[in-house]
Amino acid sequence: MKEVVERLIGGLVVSCQAYEDSPLYGSENMARMGQCAEVGGAAGIRACWPQDIRAVREVTSLPIVGINKRFGDGDPLDDIFITPTIDSACEVIEAGCDIVGIDCTICPMRSRDDLVTLLRAVRAQYPNIAIMADLATVDEAVFAAETGCVDIISTTLAGYTRQSQDRICEGPDLITLREVKAAVDLPVNGEGRIWELADLDEVIAAGADIVTIGSAITRPNLITERFVTENRRCRSAS
Repeated sequence: MKEVVERLIGGLVVSCQAYEDSPLYGSENMARMGQCAEVGGAAGIRACWPQDIRAVREVTSLPIVGINKRFGDGDPLDDIFITPTIDSACEVIEAGCDIVGIDCTICPMRSRDDLVTLLRAVRAQYPNIAIMADLATVDEAVFAAETGCVDIISTTLAGYTRQSQDRICEGPDLITLREVKAAVDLPVNGEGRIWELADLDEVIAAGADIVTIGSAITRPNLITERFVTENRRCRSAS
């Protein structure tokens, strides 16, 4: 196990991301989020795009899980958008990440051989960089582990792909997490729809070695929206 992976075991990773439609969009804001996460005791940071990773790297020594989202024009349920190519992986690795997150979902847009080729290329070019396999199903987890190229399995995309739509739920996908943990020997990162402390407790109980939380910590617009929605529900019911 790589040292950087060992540093994350039993810890909490905070995802610091903001899209162009957010007032927080921008590398300076992501760096500040990363600093806040470190002050709060986070074990690591997950950041997107080279410019944000560079900014976060300048202000923290925490391990950074770097991803490079590239969205296509098709149906997002079929899109391979998390670091989908060797070039996109090189960009975030060169920007300073310690772990690169790569979309390891299996779908008609990419063959299994193509995925293996990508993973092997990243491993060969950057043998000291750990690879996190972002995926959605148990079959994908088993396949990614069997390639021998990944260091962490992550349930990041559970419920967000066509192959996993049958398990979409309001909270974290505990069923997939338990099944993945039972099926592979690699560390498992639990991620996705963790909003409450109770959700965190359940994810840990389901076997997550690492937990990543994003929106509930770093997307205040969504946090506000949840409270506004509940406020309206309570008042309309009274």
